[in-house]
Amino acid sequence: MTIGDGIRRDIALVSQAERDRLLAAFLALDTALVYPDGVTHWDKQEDIHKNAHLAGVDVHAGPGFVPWHREIVNRLEQLLREVDPELSLHYWDFTVDPRSTAGGRANLFTPAFMGSDQGDAGAPFGAFESTEGGGHSRIWRQVNGGSASLSSSPVSLSDATVVGSGSWEVFNANIQQVHADAHGFIGGTITQPHYSFHDPFVFLLHSNVDRLYAMWQTQSGHPERLDPATVYHTDSADPGLNGPVEPWAGNAANPGLQLRPWAPPDNQQVVKTYKDPSVVAPPCYDTVPEVALLDVVNPGRHITFDDVPTGETTARAAVFRVFACHPVTLRVTAGPGGPYVVLTPGGSITVSHSLAPFSEARIWFGMTGGAAGSVAPAGSVTVHCDQTGQDFVFDLSGNSVARPTVAVMMALDQSGSMDDPAGTAGATRVQVLRQAAGRFAQLIQAGNGLGLIRFDTDAYPVTDPTYPGLAVTTIGPGGDFDPGRVQALTAVANHHTNPAGATSIGDGVVLARSVLGAVPSGAFQQKALIVFTDGLENQPASIDSVAASIDQRTFAIGLGNEAQVSTVALRKLAHNTGGYLLLTGALTPGTDDYFRLSKYFLQILAGVTDTAIVVDPSGYLQPGVKLRIPFVLNEGDIDATVVLLEDLPVIDLSLETPDGDVIDASSAAGVGATAGEGDAMRYFRTGLPVPIGAGAHAGTWHAVLTVDDGSWKEQLLRLRRRDNDGNDGGDAFARAMANGARYSVNVYAASNLRLAATLAQTSIEPGSSAALVASLTEYGLPVEHRARVVAHVDGPLGHLTVTLTEGAPGVFTATLPTPVAGTYHVRVVADGLTLRGSDFTREQLLTAACIPGGDNPPPPDTGGQTGGGGPDLCDLVDCLTEVGAKFLARNGISPDELRRCVREHCRHG
Repeated sequence: MTIGDGIRRDIALVSQAERDRLLAAFLALDTALVYPDGVTHWDKQEDIHKNAHLAGVDVHAGPGFVPWHREIVNRLEQLLREVDPELSLHYWDFTVDPRSTAGGRANLFTPAFMGSDQGDAGAPFGAFESTEGGGHSRIWRQVNGGSASLSSSPVSLSDATVVGSGSWEVFNANIQQVHADAHGFIGGTITQPHYSFHDPFVFLLHSNVDRLYAMWQTQSGHPERLDPATVYHTDSADPGLNGPVEPWAGNAANPGLQLRPWAPPDNQQVVKTYKDPSVVAPPCYDTVPEVALLDVVNPGRHITFDDVPTGETTARAAVFRVFACHPVTLRVTAGPGGPYVVLTPGGSITVSHSLAPFSEARIWFGMTGGAAGSVAPAGSVTVHCDQTGQDFVFDLSGNSVARPTVAVMMALDQSGSMDDPAGTAGATRVQVLRQAAGRFAQLIQAGNGLGLIRFDTDAYPVTDPTYPGLAVTTIGPGGDFDPGRVQALTAVANHHTNPAGATSIGDGVVLARSVLGAVPSGAFQQKALIVFTDGLENQPASIDSVAASIDQRTFAIGLGNEAQVSTVALRKLAHNTGGYLLLTGALTPGTDDYFRLSKYFLQILAGVTDTAIVVDPSGYLQPGVKLRIPFVLNEGDIDATVVLLEDLPVIDLSLETPDGDVIDASSAAGVGATAGEGDAMRYFRTGLPVPIGAGAHAGTWHAVLTVDDGSWKEQLLRLRRRDNDGNDGGDAFARAMANGARYSVNVYAASNLRLAATLAQTSIEPGSSAALVASLTEYGLPVEHRARVVAHVDGPLGHLTVTLTEGAPGVFTATLPTPVAGTYHVRVVADGLTLRGSDFTREQLLTAACIPGGDNPPPPDTGGQTGGGGPDLCDLVDCLTEVGAKFLARNGISPDELRRCVREHCRHG
């Protein structure tokens, strides 16, 4: 006998070690495991038993008796396995006195296992209470009517008589007779119908009741006893057997009988009838022959490829729940014809028995989207089960659609201040902009459009000979080398500063809107603007003066803090069009700051393409370390993109599926995935599920990061030479040696489960607050009572975590205090369960700003010379900044930032 094989056996014949483990698990259910309402897992069993007597189905004398008790026994076995995964709920063979030691049997009623056979059970169940009254506050027994003599016949019918019952009706009567005999033989608490489930021995008794049921079902020549439609014979029409199995279904028809956690607020309901295969299928017993029951999950045995985007391959599966105690093989024996294909290697799969209620088997099929609007011809496929001889015929259908597309226009600042340092990270502002915008262009999906205009004192047409941009250009299917993508990347790479340029954000917005408006109607389903600036507007037109003409969704990114960019006007422009404003603050060598601008661009890319952010951790990676970064995908995710950002091109990226299969750059194409590289960036993009193993989809994936030793040494040499030349403050080499390579992993999913977070400020004065709202939907329905949402805030007062509370279904709210001036970086994180019980995570970045006088800002100075103090005063302040640089630095003031502010203020247009 092998512990952990999932076979239920005679409890008196298993090893003492196994009985010890089973006893420990029973005790743990009463002490260590607690439901959300504070009731232990063990005490809940008696609540369940009482509840079932009141739920409209006679679970003691009627036809629901046998299947209802199978359900509670199966569920208790799963609870025991939560404590000890190798356990099975063994049975007491009630044709034998439980105290007998004949033939190597163990006496079950000793302090080493079930306690006393007479009077209070005592150790080890001395603390197990009974609510039956009558002077008994603890469980008690009176085996064989109180006699110490062993009985040769605890029950009135033999196993052969019960199992040999010729019909369901006869079997039901016989099994209820021996069941009543067994309860009476044990005596005490177990004889009380409404209190018997206080005593753990009742489950050993009922495991044997279920064993006899399983033996009866599997008698040779009676396949109807394994068929949910016929197993109950003339009782098949019984309303109770066709109704929900309570209380686990939630007692929707009787709210007064609802029992947590299968009711609000926990909502762990499982709705099924007594004809569900999980109730009909015989569990694994040592006296039951090997049989299999297969349940097809696909409704109507139909496999539907709905709305497959043109050019993309979507995988769908024939899904079976396999109830068996042995391996079961399924294979495709006929079909399918084109455009459908079999994706499962060899067209067959074998599933093994596992310590779970059932195993799930999937045979994968694929369809590649054709022309938009086309309907695929109907198809069929036959799947054969070797063990049962059954053939399952599935119908296949599908249709193709154009992938929803968006035209994005970027309006990028090229004023002279863009040559200033981007904080203390060692790069200029225009450099970090080119990198971030280039990553956007590298990752935007095929079929979308991307354009670019540049602005400083004025905005420049896309055909300007000096400062050219890019008209909205469609990104084609050619991957990294697609001509449209190459044009976009080239336009971004050519973006540079106009040293004499001032800042007219309004001009840039208007021109970008004009170029976007010229895109033919219907060419793209959506349009969006991205405005990037590093300064305060100081040339006409002002943002406020043009805001009314902007009718496309607009996102704004400010490189700097709340006082360094036109925060109030940009915030109003973005929020009024359904977008939002993000402020970077000063960019420092810290990993979050270093990658922040790229993260902002990629989040906006996710937003305009209806893609969800799953997770975006960052940090440092040392050579010789293998880092596995977990992220969770769920069955509602359609495709996924995993992006690695790095400061040095030295990190290798691979993916590990929930089942441990590895996808790297060399194997990606073989499973339909795309692997690509960009400027200090690597990425994978794949449809879901990935046709590998059992089908990689829902579960915990890992992004696996390692440092390539050769590349690392080359980069260290380059950094040392650069430091010797006086670049990057002279500390890049030392920082790399001390910390390793900086990375940020960003995971995105086109998904049916979406997070939409907003941050609203009615005032931006110090002492005000911001309203955080996060909405979670799945298939368009609220994610109700299945998630939690928190906001991690980094601001002028340090780090703060704010918990959002669910009010309306799927809507979470909180108030974020903004007591002092500054920029507040907010990361909204949601996690929870999908409708099918899979884990999910979602994230979104937001920004709050607090500015003294921000509610009544002065109008922007757009009247030519911007200084107000004349060039002499500007020169004086610049000189004083130079002279006092060391003093300023010692007091936490960046001389470079102060010089930038002076030049921005004094620049004339």
